[in-house]
Amino acid sequence: MKKNMICLSIVSLFSFGVYANEVVQFTEMDQKANFIEGVNLIHGPESDNSVSGADSVAQRAQAMSAVAVNRDGTQYQARISEETLAAFEQAAQILHQQGLDDSLFYTPEKAATKAPLNGRKRDIQNVVIGSEDSRTRVNNTTSAPYKYIGRIAIGCTGTLIGEKYVLTAGHCVSNGSGSWYKELDFSAGQNGSSKPWGTTSWKTAVTTSAWLNSGDSNNDYALIVLDEAPNGGYASWGVYSGGSHEVTGYPGDKPFGTMWTDSGSTTAVSDYRICYTFDTAGGESGSAIRDSGNVIRGIHTTGSTSRNCGTRLTSSVYSTLKQWMSSY
Repeated sequence: MKKNMICLSIVSLFSFGVYANEVVQFTEMDQKANFIEGVNLIHGPESDNSVSGADSVAQRAQAMSAVAVNRDGTQYQARISEETLAAFEQAAQILHQQGLDDSLFYTPEKAATKAPLNGRKRDIQNVVIGSEDSRTRVNNTTSAPYKYIGRIAIGCTGTLIGEKYVLTAGHCVSNGSGSWYKELDFSAGQNGSSKPWGTTSWKTAVTTSAWLNSGDSNNDYALIVLDEAPNGGYASWGVYSGGSHEVTGYPGDKPFGTMWTDSGSTTAVSDYRICYTFDTAGGESGSAIRDSGNVIRGIHTTGSTSRNCGTRLTSSVYSTLKQWMSSY
């Protein structure tokens, strides 16, 4: 009986993928995007450590609907039906109970295929860390996993999860009130003044309707599609399962363009959010929350004096991101 349930669940998940390709189609909107111009604008949203979430399938389906924007301002929207989401969630829950979600909702690392550009100046200055700041400077940004991490021109951090797909926070591409940020170009492995793979232009940005229009912190995640692959590689990523994690990014309180990291234990405070007490700062918004095996399990989004939090990678978020990637 158990084997039959697992088989049916796997069939349901694959059916979801096929069906979602038909249902979650991006269609062009009449309204052009409103862009906010300028670089280094992101300081992070106000910290929201409350635990809340959409209770019904209808609310979750609405929240997981997506809006995309091209560089020219053309917008597209996609919706997922309640029936499709309900079927997927039921199948995913069975697989979770059997301990199979970590293997099914997982993408392995792909090693970079492009060497760093020659003739770039390396910034390797040392920074003295204060007694209350446990972050450390990453000097070798051309090694894995750091070469998949990059600085977004708006003043955020992102991580390659596909050759030309950057995972980041929703508030790094939109202000949460219907407008988009314009400066989303990506510099993989930036190290101070050095950009080992140069800067890659963005083509499309995608985030949830819940973040774009309502600033919903439970759905604060986004995907930036680049014009080309910066270095040909990307990080591994999968669903959150607890344990110690690390956040690495480009904090605004450190020398410009330098990469810093800190680690510690994390706790899932809801189906949508994970929290931790290791150090971060503005500019690290959108950073991957990586486990001890360097697998991305979440996206750093908010911080306060008591704890920092991020969006949890669940089977639903993982599948949503995969659908966005297949669309662009």
